[in-house]
Amino acid sequence: MPPSRNHAAGDALTERMRRAINLHCDPAAGSAFWIDRAARLGFDPRRRSYGLQDLHLLGETTAEDLRGRPLRDFVPRRFHGRLDRFIVGQTGGATGEGVWTAYRQDEFEEAFVFPFVEAAGVAGFPAKATWLFVGPSGPHIIGKVVRCLANALGSADPFSVDFDPRWARKLPDGSFARGRYVQHVIDQAMSVIERQGVEVLFTTPAVLDRLAAAMTDVQRSRIAGVHYGGMEVTPEFLLRMQTEAFPSAVHLSGYGNTLFGCCLELDTQAGRQLDYYPYGDRLHLEVVDERGQALPTGCSGRVRFSRFDETMLIVRMLERDEGILVTPPAGAPESFHLPGIRNPHMPPRDEKRLTLGLY
Repeated sequence: MPPSRNHAAGDALTERMRRAINLHCDPAAGSAFWIDRAARLGFDPRRRSYGLQDLHLLGETTAEDLRGRPLRDFVPRRFHGRLDRFIVGQTGGATGEGVWTAYRQDEFEEAFVFPFVEAAGVAGFPAKATWLFVGPSGPHIIGKVVRCLANALGSADPFSVDFDPRWARKLPDGSFARGRYVQHVIDQAMSVIERQGVEVLFTTPAVLDRLAAAMTDVQRSRIAGVHYGGMEVTPEFLLRMQTEAFPSAVHLSGYGNTLFGCCLELDTQAGRQLDYYPYGDRLHLEVVDERGQALPTGCSGRVRFSRFDETMLIVRMLERDEGILVTPPAGAPESFHLPGIRNPHMPPRDEKRLTLGLY
């Protein structure tokens, strides 16, 4: 009897995990961080037959780990001779000083580009359209991704409006400076919309809301695709954008970050919950309780992820967000076969950060 889809998916994920551990912990070819950690574990991680249930034996990767050493210490020595193949990005710093990570070009595409392209095909997202991206450029990874997404759908390099979310966060709530900065971003975006025949918008929910208010009915009717990123999207906000602001558009949201990549939703129905699934076999997503115990499908808890790339191995890293663990729907593409997260959101203690106005 052939193995079930879930069993086969678990086997592929476990095999990729083992390859990543074996490489990163190799004393000659591995990464300095994991070679040092392996020396403190009291056993050789390469000599054990790991399953996902054994990951706790390797401890956890934390933001402090990533801040505490040069990025090169996390990249296996095997690749140090071809650093020109790597793409570097930094997290947004919403919960502390940003941390850096790296992707080899093929990993970058697997983490960010391929998931979007396949989900866009499922959703019927417009191809060969004129894009406007309103968001941060480098060092944020999203600014390095957007051109690849548009090009992969046959579109030109997007028109773009840059902003610095870190600077915006430094400006006091309700201050003249904060309001002026946000308006400056919107003014630039509207200048593009008024002149360039924009058909696709890629931005944060906060910016999209302001753009919807500034655009005319005719301008909104021209929008054929909306891609969301950078901030939490609630089902209520999505429904309003989908049915009132941009009813002619395909709406597609992504959930992710610089450290692990992007998970995509596979549904476009109005009034849906937002379910995000990882692509391929490189990510293990969990939700955990306050003691760090993994919870079953359908339960709500804090998001924890592991990333099994040759470039970087990140194990059991806690995210800020909370969510519900869900399995892919029947008929989902084979590439989206691992559990995902429903309605990821900031915990109540952090909700005040949602009022930043940009990101």
